[in-house]
Amino acid sequence: MSIHASGESVPEDVADMGSASFRTKAVYGGSSSLMIATRPAGYHSRPHTHACEQLNWLRSGELWVFVEDRAFHMQTGDFLRIPAGEIHWSWNKSDEPCTLVEVHTPGMQHDGLISGFAVGLFGDDEPREFLGSPVTEFLPEDSTFDPCVAEKLAE
Repeated sequence: MSIHASGESVPEDVADMGSASFRTKAVYGGSSSLMIATRPAGYHSRPHTHACEQLNWLRSGELWVFVEDRAFHMQTGDFLRIPAGEIHWSWNKSDEPCTLVEVHTPGMQHDGLISGFAVGLFGDDEPREFLGSPVTEFLPEDSTFDPCVAEKLAE
């Protein structure tokens, strides 16, 4: 292991969100994880939460991101912070893919969406001590949360 990894050595794989999936590369350290996620045209994730803060930067394309009852139309170069524990989801309403850079603190390296291919950036003798280990939690089918309230703002 090393604190450095070439771009070619970090595998790209599919993160399956149940109703939608996207291609991603992921790396992590002791405090944070970083994902480069390419969402196809029409991508629409289910509302979910995780016990970590999420910082987003849209590298290319456009993407609607919903946080609780708010809607944010992200365009190339935009930033967005999702506070820990808040219900959120995204929708690529365009005809083109988009690429989102996501940083999660604490890192999501143990989340089943990326744990099988995420690369740890640690020195040979460095202990692997993690700030936390949040995972994606989808809302239950019988949840009373109504995503349509926020999605109406994207019309």
